[in-house]
Amino acid sequence: MKSKHRLRRSADFRSVREGRRGAADELVRLQIRANPLGHPRVGLTVGKQLGGAVERNRLRRRIRAAAAVAMPHLGSWDIVIVPSRVARSASWPSLAASVDGCLKRAGAHL
Repeated sequence: MKSKHRLRRSADFRSVREGRRGAADELVRLQIRANPLGHPRVGLTVGKQLGGAVERNRLRRRIRAAAAVAMPHLGSWDIVIVPSRVARSASWPSLAASVDGCLKRAGAHL
């Protein structure tokens, strides 16, 4: 995922969370907020309760890949994705479907 498509600043994460618009299921929870940039940006929050550094980084890579698959279909949104504990052991198809389904329910798809 290109760096222009990533949320990096804590102020950006905070503004998305304050918007309180999003969707969730058993694998991921996400929140969205419109941005004026003309392209989507995605940020991930993976807490230490989800495992050691290796597990957390693996989960980040998998979720980032699932978001990249959905990226061409997204509007101009800032998106924060927070995985659950169940997401650690989820298969790739179910994780990708979960991210895509939550994005659709939140209204981020074009």
